[in-house]
Amino acid sequence: MQAYFTIGQLAALFDVKIPTLRYYDQLGLLTPAKVDATSHYRYYSTAQFERLSTIKYFRALGVSLPAIADFFAARDLPKLKQLLHQQQATVAEQLATLHTIDQRLTARLTQIEQAEQAQLSVPKLVTLAPQPVLYLRQAYTAQDDIELVIAKLRERYDLAQDVFLGKITLSLSVAALRAGRFDQYSGILLAFEPGDQPKSGQQLLPGGAALQLTFAGTHQQAGPYYEQLLTVCREHHWQLRAAALETALIDYGITDDVSQSVTRIQLPITT
Repeated sequence: MQAYFTIGQLAALFDVKIPTLRYYDQLGLLTPAKVDATSHYRYYSTAQFERLSTIKYFRALGVSLPAIADFFAARDLPKLKQLLHQQQATVAEQLATLHTIDQRLTARLTQIEQAEQAQLSVPKLVTLAPQPVLYLRQAYTAQDDIELVIAKLRERYDLAQDVFLGKITLSLSVAALRAGRFDQYSGILLAFEPGDQPKSGQQLLPGGAALQLTFAGTHQQAGPYYEQLLTVCREHHWQLRAAALETALIDYGITDDVSQSVTRIQLPITT
């Protein structure tokens, strides 16, 4: 039986890259059985096979190299159980994070698909669900730089910088609606997605009846559609009960093609 194996042979036997084996040696995780004093070649015996198998097993479970080294320093059953329990807790956290990401992806895909399939320029009566939001009372026009306003929102509420695109909603007050000032927004809302946990400032946007219209275009083209919605309200004797909500479902954050822009207006009403 072959007594010693070169690092290349060991790498081939265990399907491990040679630089990885050298790194394990540097960390003290897998020390060669001997090193040639002249050539500095590493040689391994079958005694290292079991240790390398253990390392590969732990790495397949996602265990970090420092944790593996900690296990080898003790190398007993209680230490193994502790390591596995710790890794199980880590995996549970990772699964929760992935579940949140999956929910966000589903929500974003649903939003895009709804925008693509929406019947455009047709008012319809809907029921809005209560929505947790952060609200920044900030005068804003469609010509202003919304990114600066969003930056203020993030700073005020200490938000993470990975806020997804498309969560921003403009608020148009009842007074502005009645006065026909459809580009004079009174505030900006940030709707929560799964996993969002702001440190402060959370408000609950009440649900209820609303007149909704989705149109092809950006905030700059919203004026005529507000007129259309207000006309429907007058025809049915519906009363405005809260500020209008205007959300870009597809905008420059998603595509450079302005012709693909889709915006939704929701007018809370009392029927």
